[in-house]
Amino acid sequence: MDARLDSNKKLVHNFVELTWNQGRFNLARSLVARDFTYYASMVNMPLGLDGMETLIQTIRNSMEDFSIGVEEVVCEGNLVVTQSTFSGTLVRPLMGFEPVDKVIALHAATFWQVRHGMIQSGNSLLDTADLFHQVRKIMTPNAVAAAF
Repeated sequence: MDARLDSNKKLVHNFVELTWNQGRFNLARSLVARDFTYYASMVNMPLGLDGMETLIQTIRNSMEDFSIGVEEVVCEGNLVVTQSTFSGTLVRPLMGFEPVDKVIALHAATFWQVRHGMIQSGNSLLDTADLFHQVRKIMTPNAVAAAF
């Protein structure tokens, strides 16, 4: 395999591990371009690294035992695509979801642009329909009616 493709995959993997799983943004800063932009389908605006850090910390603080697992990585040229699962127990309200006593999982595909050995952008498409389905199965009928 092309060494550049391997390098791009490793760069993205390290970034995901440092940010989402470890919350170590000071180290992650060295992996992104100064004008790094992050988009997520549940967030209404593009975020810089500081905004992404706030989002991740909010999610990590709302979900006990939070982790992200990357199931697949595909790379072609400067594009790296990750298929991943965010999971944990929601212990505080988050983005309109109330706490539940079961582990929930959110599946995502993220498209990362890499240039000159730095991550330029990330665009996460989140499977919110599956998340709603999980939460509805976990919640009591009265809580579902009140939430929707």
